[in-house]
Amino acid sequence: MSARHGALALVAAVFGLAAGASGQSPDLATGERVFRDNCAVCHGAAGDGQGMAAHHFKTPPRDLAKGRFKFRSTASGQVPTDADLARTIVQGIPSTGMVPQGRSCWRIWSSPTKSWMTAFSAFTPRQGQEEACVKGECAECHGKEARGDGPSAKDLSVKPSDLTRRPLKSGATARDIMRTLLTGLDGTPMPSYYQVLEDDELWDLAYWLAARGGSPETTDDERAGWHVVQMHQRRGR
Repeated sequence: MSARHGALALVAAVFGLAAGASGQSPDLATGERVFRDNCAVCHGAAGDGQGMAAHHFKTPPRDLAKGRFKFRSTASGQVPTDADLARTIVQGIPSTGMVPQGRSCWRIWSSPTKSWMTAFSAFTPRQGQEEACVKGECAECHGKEARGDGPSAKDLSVKPSDLTRRPLKSGATARDIMRTLLTGLDGTPMPSYYQVLEDDELWDLAYWLAARGGSPETTDDERAGWHVVQMHQRRGR
């Protein structure tokens, strides 16, 4: 599959959910139109992150043609579910130029999901404890205070996040953090901790990290993202 059609098929999978729910096959042509009209300005017509507005951002738009997705409810190395993709499109990725793409997608996002984490809702949350962070060796990359300045940080291709800053890209609630701990972030050094830490330990770590966040900040890329949206909307009138 070409990079262009890979990116378009991705969008068709998400925006074709409504058709799929009614028994019809997702429409690639609809996906192409939606992608061209709403996404290509940043991600490029081929989905390679080389859109005309890409130069506005410090962090380039994601190259969708590579097929690597950070924010998933599926296991590391697997493709995201339709609901995962819809969540990213609808909610955006905080602190980046990928801003929320409109409430018209809420119906899509709320469609049933086939999550790999079947035991996810069965875990019992409790008050977060720092011991899980020590056992998981989080400080090696994220530092003792979780600020992204661990001893290995300088050697990593992707800088570890400062987990005290908000918002977090995949969401700042304990449940959001738990999802990231279970799945990892493909394309980055952040691994999955599934079967590395016990369930209770994962929840301990998720709640401990959730409690460390400060006030939400707006980044330059976020401002640029809203600027591109407004500019693109004016062009379409």
